[in-house]
Amino acid sequence: MKRQYVPLLLIFGLLLVKCKMDPPDMLNIPDTTDGYQPVTTGTQWAYHQTLSTGASMDEIMKMNGSHAVINGKTYYAATDKADTVVHTSYFYHGNGSYSIRSEVLGAGTTVEYLYLKDDFPVGQTWTTPITDNGKLAGYPAQIVGKIVKQDTTMAVSSMTFNHVAHTQLQLQYDIGSGAGFETYQLIDFYIAKGAGIIQIDTDAGQPTNLQSHQEIINYKIEK
Repeated sequence: MKRQYVPLLLIFGLLLVKCKMDPPDMLNIPDTTDGYQPVTTGTQWAYHQTLSTGASMDEIMKMNGSHAVINGKTYYAATDKADTVVHTSYFYHGNGSYSIRSEVLGAGTTVEYLYLKDDFPVGQTWTTPITDNGKLAGYPAQIVGKIVKQDTTMAVSSMTFNHVAHTQLQLQYDIGSGAGFETYQLIDFYIAKGAGIIQIDTDAGQPTNLQSHQEIINYKIEK
């Protein structure tokens, strides 16, 4: 698959959110511990990310009990500390879909990655806009997701996770060349049932060959 170059996105560490949050609503946070992305208040994950450039960073995400209603859907907020930068990430789960919605650092653009459809079989794909207006960096843009594997066992940071789903997202742009949508970035998610996202691998392809690897190093799920 040939991939071209435009300014690209890396998840989590390069995302910020500027959405209006509702105050904490502790009585109405759903029990999601039997799904793929727990959002119970106090649930926490720690990650370590390395880039192919040699740079690295640590990140801690903690569900803070707040939520925001965006486009008629309820998103649950996590305080996200990446090295010294503190911001907010939002998780959504509904109708079998799991997504993260954030603002790209310094770009003023809110993106949403639909990273899992837990009711889809292996090999099935989905297509969704990456922004509310369907454009990113001035071009039409979309995510094409695919279920790669389901219900597997995976070891990450000396921890073993069962019931892991592996999905791959293609970030695609239509730059007006007449070729339609083309893939510019590959993002592989690994999500463990009851634990959340345990690993993300990103590949921007040519000409930068920029890659990132992010893995969970510890976590705590609140009931």
